Amino acid sequence: MTLLVALSAAAGYAFLKRKILWEMVQTCALASARFGVAFPCDEVILTEQGDSGSVLIKSPLHRTEFLVAPITAVAGVESPSARSTDSAQLWNRAWEARQKVEARLGHGLPRSAVGLAVNSRTERSQDQLHIHVDCLLKSVERTLASDGPKQDAPWQPFPLILKGRPYWIMAVGEPDLRTTNVVGLVVAGLPQARHTMDDLNVLVAGATLADARPGFYILANWGRAAEHLLDHRCTSR
Repeated sequence: MTLLVALSAAAGYAFLKRKILWEMVQTCALASARFGVAFPCDEVILTEQGDSGSVLIKSPLHRTEFLVAPITAVAGVESPSARSTDSAQLWNRAWEARQKVEARLGHGLPRSAVGLAVNSRTERSQDQLHIHVDCLLKSVERTLASDGPKQDAPWQPFPLILKGRPYWIMAVGEPDLRTTNVVGLVVAGLPQARHTMDDLNVLVAGATLADARPGFYILANWGRAAEHLLDHRCTSR
């Protein structure tokens, strides 16, 4: 009986631990609504008509990393709402948060040096959708620049292995992510994603396409966390 109680307590603690981010999101939203302050978050955009609301959080783990999360309860990329058309707002706010990374570094970054990553249910530590915003690994930046599509392109296997994992890639020729439903594009273009959403990892990297057009690479894999393609130390930046 004692062992069962201990196991039950451990399971309960693990469940609560995975809710820490959600509790913080709720605290920030309440503080913003009642007192007009974002603390302990950096920024809060409250839910309004046509806007699902989000928070921007400085990660306590890494010098330049920020997290962007919705105010509403969304467990992760496997949640249907993560692939709704409204989700473009969240991804675009994550892209805009690169300015916070630059501020921490003390200088600007080329768009190709910034990555936005979401880890799968099996790879993440928190059960509230959050986008990691930080520098992209220099080696990954170079590889995408040399071997990524140079025009808008549908999903295709990326020809090289990135940090030990194969990826699918597509190119989007847009200057920002205001109208780009990232997870929706994964599900629509890669049918296998619908059956393996718990293992889906997604990365968005800024890109410069042909004729110097600004764009993005969207990458997806099933297995290792996409966050492994980020450089939380911003080495050589």
